[in-house]
Amino acid sequence: MNTKTKIGLARLIYRGLRLAGLSQQRIITRNGIRFDVDLAEGIDLSLFLFGSFQKWVIDDSLLPAKSNFCAIDIGANIGAICLPLASRNADARIIAVEPTDHAYRRLLRNIELNPALQPRIKAVQAFMGDGSPPGDAMIAYPSWRLDNTAGEKHEVHLGLVHKVTCPTLSIDLLVQQEGLTHLDFIKIDTDGHEFEILQGGRQAITRWRPIIVFEFCLYENKKRGHTFDEFVSLFAALDYDICLADKKTRVPDEAAARRVVPEFGSYDFVAVPRQTLAAS
Repeated sequence: MNTKTKIGLARLIYRGLRLAGLSQQRIITRNGIRFDVDLAEGIDLSLFLFGSFQKWVIDDSLLPAKSNFCAIDIGANIGAICLPLASRNADARIIAVEPTDHAYRRLLRNIELNPALQPRIKAVQAFMGDGSPPGDAMIAYPSWRLDNTAGEKHEVHLGLVHKVTCPTLSIDLLVQQEGLTHLDFIKIDTDGHEFEILQGGRQAITRWRPIIVFEFCLYENKKRGHTFDEFVSLFAALDYDICLADKKTRVPDEAAARRVVPEFGSYDFVAVPRQTLAAS
């Protein structure tokens, strides 16, 4: 299902909830985690209805709970991934990176609502890339409104356009800045900037071999001049394979990727170190 269709269905559900008299702004508790949600936001509505967002990413089958767990959540938005990761790993260290003022404020609010998890999460406001200065205006899409909020929207996925003025970082620079000594997991959900971000993390990926979940969108990567085969080559050089969400089914080329990525949507792939696959 493409993103535009998902948003259309979510709008119908949102309108039904409002007609039923549910307040738009509310604090909810899901799986022991508190969130300050706005039901007119796509991610918030998913948390309200289903208790999670991208549940498979935080599932035990992908990332078994472990002591001393360390992760970088790039495109953390309101904390829908980093907070559950912190909850299921008692001594976790999670670096949650979000570039936009809009989502960063809400991320801080949700971390604040969970004082037991607060010491495990470090929020960083930064625009992630390969470490080189950005060549054009930095834009991100942290908000998918389900009401009639005004503002410039992406022509395909309808996310609200937010101009970003925060510092730029790469994964390797972030690792140095935060003094990380190991890394178990990286999640990248940045609406088309994933390739540059991965290029900026070669040292950390080579050294610590984390599991990586990255979003891939055909039309956004085409716009930026990237193909899925470039991702395959990049990961092959790092001795990784790209897999479906089951962490076992390999995706060897763009033809295979196109079978699962909607034409006007996206898919979250898993990059797995080859020795991990061989052992499973």
